[in-house]
Amino acid sequence: MQTTKASPSDSLATSLRPAQVYWTRRESIRQPLNQSQPHISVDSLSVPTVFVVDDDPEMRESMELLLLAESFRVETYESANDFWEVFHPDRSGCVILDLRMPGMGGLALLERLAEHDHGLSVIVVSASADRGEKARAKELGAIECLPKPYETKKLLATIREQLSR
Repeated sequence: MQTTKASPSDSLATSLRPAQVYWTRRESIRQPLNQSQPHISVDSLSVPTVFVVDDDPEMRESMELLLLAESFRVETYESANDFWEVFHPDRSGCVILDLRMPGMGGLALLERLAEHDHGLSVIVVSASADRGEKARAKELGAIECLPKPYETKKLLATIREQLSR
């Protein structure tokens, strides 16, 4: 199940003041990519979003709270499959991706994303990725590979840089 949380203005404000949080939950709609997806509004296509894809619930929640405090629009997914089910190539933003997850792993998701023209930057954040996995992730389009635990300032700076493009 996907969770969407956004600051009231959905802006990329860099203020350090905590944002008021609004949230909704909706069931994933399983549709092929070539069919229209009525649950995605034009507004949600144009607002850059940070998508957090990680099987660790504590990591997802802490990342989500950090990003909301920084006024980012955030969507979290507990698996690469959950993210892929709602992937829309016209959405813009940044994906924070774990590599090692049950089911479809992060590298498999990167391979699928590489097959589509999309506006997403991918930042890999993984505790156990080896050099080969990191190199493969970069070959598949990841712009950065950060260790867990991540350095907060570096992660936020990388996200801001990617969303400003």
